[in-house]
Amino acid sequence: MSSLSDMLTIILLAPHISSAIFWETAKLWMKGSKVIVLDIPLLFETKMDRWTHPVIVVWVDPQTQIERLMSRDGCSEEQAHNRINAQLALDWKKSEADIVINNSGSLDDTKEQFQEVLRKVSEPLTWKERLRSRDGLFSVVLCTAVGVLLAQKNFL
Repeated sequence: MSSLSDMLTIILLAPHISSAIFWETAKLWMKGSKVIVLDIPLLFETKMDRWTHPVIVVWVDPQTQIERLMSRDGCSEEQAHNRINAQLALDWKKSEADIVINNSGSLDDTKEQFQEVLRKVSEPLTWKERLRSRDGLFSVVLCTAVGVLLAQKNFL
């Protein structure tokens, strides 16, 4: 598939994919999932980074990225460069991330970093995070309802 063809496919499918991700995430949230991991290669391009926290970027140095792409896809160095250059720069994504996993080393190093990130995102929530959580939303709705009922009682 050509680069133009790939971009047209992305443009046509992105809204449907985003919608499906949203609904699947909403279902998991309603079921009580504490951590939901979304693997979205075009997170920034589709502006979905606005709806996720924390944003975790798996970064790799440019030379390793080229070598791995050539090895995985059997493409030339020029083709690998063209594919990488068609995307937002990984260094820019890294600068926008809340957490960065450096994938330039061994698979074991990357797995170790991922386990640390998973531990970090599984820690107890801050009060701001709790307020934005499902439990916090329930508390806000309950307190608002009680406040409205008490205010109505006092005004009648």
